[in-house]
Amino acid sequence: MDYTSIVTEDPVQLHISSSFFLGDANIVLKSMKGVLDGVTIVDNMFSGSDKGMNLKATVAKKSMQGNGTLWNVDFNNILLFPNFIQNVQYSLSSIGSSFPNHVLRTVSDNRVVIEANEAVYVNVFVAVDQSVSS
Repeated sequence: MDYTSIVTEDPVQLHISSSFFLGDANIVLKSMKGVLDGVTIVDNMFSGSDKGMNLKATVAKKSMQGNGTLWNVDFNNILLFPNFIQNVQYSLSSIGSSFPNHVLRTVSDNRVVIEANEAVYVNVFVAVDQSVSS
């Protein structure tokens, strides 16, 4: 593909492999209805600048640590679809002798908010995905 983008809206059963993208050519996955099923993009080569190329995913993990009662984990720079987290798993590991109560407070706008009942220094691990169980 020379200087040409592949643009697909809500792709289903899309396979792009073993292609050479020359001069800022890229692949754009557009979300119209939040549908993405059976998409495989593998073994491709890209030549040109990284202008406009952002790697996005439908599954992501993040960790953070700090002292407080509220932890806001933002996945907007990673996730493909805006405001479409479907599944969340998290763990909160207290550093020290404290044993706080904690809860997943909200999931919106690709952000996960976890809250504890007392100020404590912790490691927070969060895994999210945008898949819908059928």
